[in-house]
Amino acid sequence: MSQPTLPKNDPGNDSQKTVVKERSEPAADKRRRPTLNLQALGIYIAAVVIFLIFGLLNQNFLTSGNLRDIAVSASVNAIIGLGITFVIITGGIDLSVGSIASFVGIATATLMVNAGTSPIFSLFAGIALGLVCGAINGLLITKLKLPPFIATLGTMSIYQGFAYVVTDGKPVYNIPKDFVFMLNSYVAGIPVAVILVAVLAVLCWLLLRRTVFGQNVIATGGSEETAWLSGVRVDRVKIAVYALSGVLAGIGGLVIVARINAAQTDAGSPYLLTAIASAVIGGANLMGGEGRIAGTLVGALILGALTNGLVLLNVPSFYEQIVTGLVVVIAVALDQTSKGWPLFKKKSPQKKEAAA
Repeated sequence: MSQPTLPKNDPGNDSQKTVVKERSEPAADKRRRPTLNLQALGIYIAAVVIFLIFGLLNQNFLTSGNLRDIAVSASVNAIIGLGITFVIITGGIDLSVGSIASFVGIATATLMVNAGTSPIFSLFAGIALGLVCGAINGLLITKLKLPPFIATLGTMSIYQGFAYVVTDGKPVYNIPKDFVFMLNSYVAGIPVAVILVAVLAVLCWLLLRRTVFGQNVIATGGSEETAWLSGVRVDRVKIAVYALSGVLAGIGGLVIVARINAAQTDAGSPYLLTAIASAVIGGANLMGGEGRIAGTLVGALILGALTNGLVLLNVPSFYEQIVTGLVVVIAVALDQTSKGWPLFKKKSPQKKEAAA
């Protein structure tokens, strides 16, 4: 027997057409009329204002040499922040990135100085170590069902402990010049660290915005249940995201070693909060589902400019933490306000009566 078909004037048929029309028209409108993201634009405006203010307060701030120094100082925050951005988009957090940077840096330096391995081999060994550390975080979160905060809080202590164990808490000096040259030199007057940040940022943007994996990352952060029902392998996405965070944290640790020409057991620790702050200032939503690669770079530049500007103005260094904290709080507050923070929502008459 043939399958029954709906008549042309069947209401169900019309309703299906209506639904398709309602879904397709907004998509077409979006293609025709690109919308302006005021929240993203606000980050760039804030960066310009900060640079102008410091430029007016100190004439040396906007010189080419100082701007280059700001870019170099922001490079580690930017690299680690790129990985954190992916993690935050999935609705997670990675508190171990600073310890991974320290562990990778000290382990890589030990390989080169004490074991005599080549800088190239040591570089890739360090990146692989960062990947393993990040993947372990992902496995703890997906297989043991630990909350990301608790899992990475634990591994933060573990990886930092490994960093101390490798050299008995002693720094490693005499880093090979070839390794330092790879990550702390200039190409056509541009620091290699800045070029590295640009390359990694482009790759991360392509990964997030132009691949199925990137769509799955955003879908996982938006709603894990919906993503799973849509066929997304949520656990694999999370493991991959934390592994990526570990890789970028490891690269950040290698850049630190090249910059200071030494490896210290806790060199990466100060970058934990600033890397997270860079992502948050750049528009990453701590509730998941939203984040911007370019925004993270701008966030890192803002923090770098604040640090550099305060130094030029002879402001004591401990005020930097206060300013950084204020910037993060203001950025999150503005982000929540733009999305309709309950504090700023007007209560309906029914709710007011109920409250009374």
